[in-house]
Amino acid sequence: MRKADINKPAVTMYPKSRRTVAESKSVLKQSTNKKISKDKLPVIKKGKFKGYVIYTLTLEERATCPRYCYHWDDCYGNNMMFGHRIEHGPELEAALQKEVAELCGLYHGVIIRLHVLGDFYSEKYVMLWGHLLAKFENLAIWGYTGHSTLSDIGKAIFWVNKRFGERFAVRFSNAPEYQFSANSADLFKPVKNQSVICPEQTGQTESCATCTICWAAKDMQVLFQTH
Repeated sequence: MRKADINKPAVTMYPKSRRTVAESKSVLKQSTNKKISKDKLPVIKKGKFKGYVIYTLTLEERATCPRYCYHWDDCYGNNMMFGHRIEHGPELEAALQKEVAELCGLYHGVIIRLHVLGDFYSEKYVMLWGHLLAKFENLAIWGYTGHSTLSDIGKAIFWVNKRFGERFAVRFSNAPEYQFSANSADLFKPVKNQSVICPEQTGQTESCATCTICWAAKDMQVLFQTH
């Protein structure tokens, strides 16, 4: 564990930003993040999930994350004072089942970005997403995790990814030994035909909606510049 790992407690820096499920109109939010999509109705623009509407889920950073996460101390959430963090637990899981069913019934397809902040907090929670993917064929998910591939939660993520492929495109962070990973550009340099710096960050594409590399390029590691 790095020295920085013990500098901040396992909670957000902005406790007033926490929201219970009961306080939230919905736990899944239609994306308004310009990095993800610049359109009023955020949809994927190309590839297998073209036309899928983009939703996001934001949990509490550090409270749901492994303490060994490389960005424990300099988490992206440190700069998100006004972002609402949904409380994790059974109420969240019940709400997700209800909302996913409603959205998948409403749209041609739904793709969820897990997690704008936070991470998978239990094996049961990982398997919930596997259950939802099995139930709704027009559901897809992408995101990143700080969990080790060797941890119990990491093994559950790997299993769901293996079963559903692009529909559960969760990349392991800073796991260069794993082909389907998302690594820090602070630590690793791009290697031709093996890895690429996030095209949105380098201005080569407008947004995640116009890129799709994070779920479509199974044989390519993605490098991210620190926010």
